[in-house]
Amino acid sequence: MRKVINNSKILIPSDEKWKHINLNPSAPSIKGLIKLHKPDHLIRPVVNWRGAPAYKVAQLFTKKISSVAPFPLTYTTGNTRELIKLENIPSHPHYSLASLDISSLYTNVPVKDTKDIIARALEENGVEPHIRQELLNWYDTITYQNYFSNNGKILIQQDGLAMGAPSSGIIAEFFLQNLENTHLAQISNKHNITAYFRYVDDVLVIYDSRHTDIKNIQDDFNTLHPNMMFTAEPESNNQINFLDITVHKTPTKWTTSIYRKPTFTDSIIPYTSNHPPQHKHAAIRYLHNRLNTYHLQHNEYIEELDTIHDIMMNSGFPTHAHAPSNPRRPSTTPSQKPGNTTHKWAPFTYIGRETTYITNIFKKADIRITLHTNNTLQNLLMQKPQPSDKYSISGAYKLTCLECNKVYVGQTGRSFTQRFNLYPTDL
Repeated sequence: MRKVINNSKILIPSDEKWKHINLNPSAPSIKGLIKLHKPDHLIRPVVNWRGAPAYKVAQLFTKKISSVAPFPLTYTTGNTRELIKLENIPSHPHYSLASLDISSLYTNVPVKDTKDIIARALEENGVEPHIRQELLNWYDTITYQNYFSNNGKILIQQDGLAMGAPSSGIIAEFFLQNLENTHLAQISNKHNITAYFRYVDDVLVIYDSRHTDIKNIQDDFNTLHPNMMFTAEPESNNQINFLDITVHKTPTKWTTSIYRKPTFTDSIIPYTSNHPPQHKHAAIRYLHNRLNTYHLQHNEYIEELDTIHDIMMNSGFPTHAHAPSNPRRPSTTPSQKPGNTTHKWAPFTYIGRETTYITNIFKKADIRITLHTNNTLQNLLMQKPQPSDKYSISGAYKLTCLECNKVYVGQTGRSFTQRFNLYPTDL
């Protein structure tokens, strides 16, 4: 039963205990990005899930299940540096390269089957029964809210995981690792697969072409589950592109070089742009770090270094900026001792050198600074959605009496205006 209570005792939305609750949720919205590098220029759906009712629950689910049921990561490749370890695999003239891609992974992951997989994983990791049940309840809540809005209409997926949900990645990983642990050893023995690397939904395999071909491997992968459909791409000219590298096959070893898609442009933030220096130099540091981290042959190294110099010159960077900046030294202030991860942050809109002078004062007080700008391509080119009226959406609300200063807190599934007009006496 609702009642009026003292303002000093009520938990308002800004209270710390409410930080994991979305009090004014909205249906996720969908937009499309054209895949310019793909044949037929297909559209990639992008869903903004941040305002969804289960967004915070999905974040908590991802964090909790990662800690209580960690992955073995037997076949998963976390990044390109891990993939480069294939250079240690012995090469043979009959070995071939091929890549497999899972079509529409998230929307094809079976929700019910994956729930059973997660339940077994929690039990095998010794998670207490009440925690297992709570996590599975969260799973049901997250996967049930699988819908999005488009042009004022609400569309619902019949199966699969929600696109854009923070939990979809880890749930899909549970399903894929179960498939690999169950079937991959048998397929590898049948087709003489020497190496298998998977990054999310992209797979790279090395196999003996004397015993099989990529078409037979693809056919067997497509029998693993009715929902999973794999497409295959064989090597071309003894090389294949995977992630951001090209893997080259030689009679005696594997080598790698940096790969850029045909749609790549050398556009980075121009040196004369009114952006924070940290932002302008971030791309340069990344390019140099990649250059010196990946195991490139001498001629590949020189070619990539020339490409970086061209990118910088085209963006107006001076020649003395070609060398990467020194790594940032850790601060020795008391609040940043090992084990203490709590820091205060202050956001600033960068307007020029004046911002640097001001932020240096905050840094002396052990306040970390984050800089942002408003003159971004997204703000300049993208059509801005019309702001919605906060009284036309559902959620929790608070009304304060002007006479006694007491408050009323309620919740409505309709718009606030409709709720107020229908039941004015209840307020």
